[in-house]
Amino acid sequence: MKRTLSLIAGFLVLFFAVGLQAQPSAPIISQLFTFACDSNNVCLNGEYPNSLLQSADGNFYGTAFLGGAGNVSAGGTVFKITAAGQFTLLYTFEADQNGKYSNGNLPNSLVEGNDGFLYGTTLLGGSTDTGLVFKISKTGTFRVLNDNVDYNGFGPTTLVLGADANLYGGTFGTNVNGGSLFRVTPSGTYTLLHALNATVEGPMTLGMNLASDGNLYGTTLGGEEILTTLYRLTPAGQFTTLQTLHYGQFATSAPVEALNGRLYGGLSRFEDQAETALFASNFSGSGFEDIPLPSLTFGDYIQYLTPASDGNLWCVMVAYDLNTIEVVNLSLNGTLLQTVTFDGSNGQYPDAAVVQGSDGRLFGVTQLGGTVPQGETANGVVFALDASLAAPKPGLVIFNPSRGNVGEHVMIHGNHFVGTTAVSFNGVSAAFKVLNAGNLLAIVPQGATTGPISVTNPGGTTVSRGNFTVQ
Repeated sequence: MKRTLSLIAGFLVLFFAVGLQAQPSAPIISQLFTFACDSNNVCLNGEYPNSLLQSADGNFYGTAFLGGAGNVSAGGTVFKITAAGQFTLLYTFEADQNGKYSNGNLPNSLVEGNDGFLYGTTLLGGSTDTGLVFKISKTGTFRVLNDNVDYNGFGPTTLVLGADANLYGGTFGTNVNGGSLFRVTPSGTYTLLHALNATVEGPMTLGMNLASDGNLYGTTLGGEEILTTLYRLTPAGQFTTLQTLHYGQFATSAPVEALNGRLYGGLSRFEDQAETALFASNFSGSGFEDIPLPSLTFGDYIQYLTPASDGNLWCVMVAYDLNTIEVVNLSLNGTLLQTVTFDGSNGQYPDAAVVQGSDGRLFGVTQLGGTVPQGETANGVVFALDASLAAPKPGLVIFNPSRGNVGEHVMIHGNHFVGTTAVSFNGVSAAFKVLNAGNLLAIVPQGATTGPISVTNPGGTTVSRGNFTVQ
């Protein structure tokens, strides 16, 4: 009998040990920097950070919605921060003596171009106080890129870098007059690509992302009387509605391409007590499906999806009452794997997509919270989230041109190129330059022969599906 009990006890110990080992370790939040305001509510570095990216130089750059150094009418900042937390203020959006924000007011996005400059938008400011597109160097040299008097809407929203090196974005609109989708070149030339029909396409875009086919995919914001759409926008400006959603189901995030090559986004529901869901779709709009999220309660929803090296989606979960905003890890079939709660001291209300850094950690910003000395108030943090994820492998997608001679330049498009250590053409090492997270420029090396291109970073090596032809 004692031997039987001993065997059972041993089995239970082994069972629970294996079970515990199968569980992911609890993510650790590190507060890299807190945006502090003094007793006079002066916030020299900005407040309410709302965007973050990892640059080709390995550092992070972002925007804060309000505050900054200078006069009391500071309208937001652009900043730099290292992975270790060293902070540098690059630029403050200030009002002039007449209270006009000619250089913009309320920055709300940032993206790195192929030329090494950062590009962003402001919701307000400019010649008509309807926002603008700006360009800034990594040392803080600033200029207005485009202050178009007619964006066919107001307040340009987040930008995305296209495969053609141009910037694409959208504008706000109303239920009567929809916003627009536009293109701006790195030199500042503006082109209106599509004016949204508010009643059938949605009044404004929630954002767009570049997919591996070279096109942009986005969603629009709907409502009770307004439809929501999943759409495709080509670099030439062709707009196609892929899926139309009716209230009380509507999109809550821009779509992202997961590692399985499908588009994923968030769906919220406010009717018939139906469950909040993910959606998944092919690039053509076919195979559209709802993936219920039973772990979320009625009215909760997810936004800011980030595919990570674990093959899952890291998202921001917003509670229906807005009192809880957490980072959650979801599998592609909708299973809740991990929840990361911000308690205020380490930040409060994550307000942008987390970025998986080249070391595997996740980096992001919160609107509020943080830890500051007595007498100051905290209005947001930059954080690092260690979830024991592997460093991401490069996502090698396409290259252009597909053929060329030794010594010619080839542009390679993909993702997770920050930290790239090697590029080769059919096994022959090539000189290269990382332009940003999604683009690198390589030179066809001496001795190269026709075959695949491979890219190596700390996460591993990825080989292209197609071959580069050496002429």
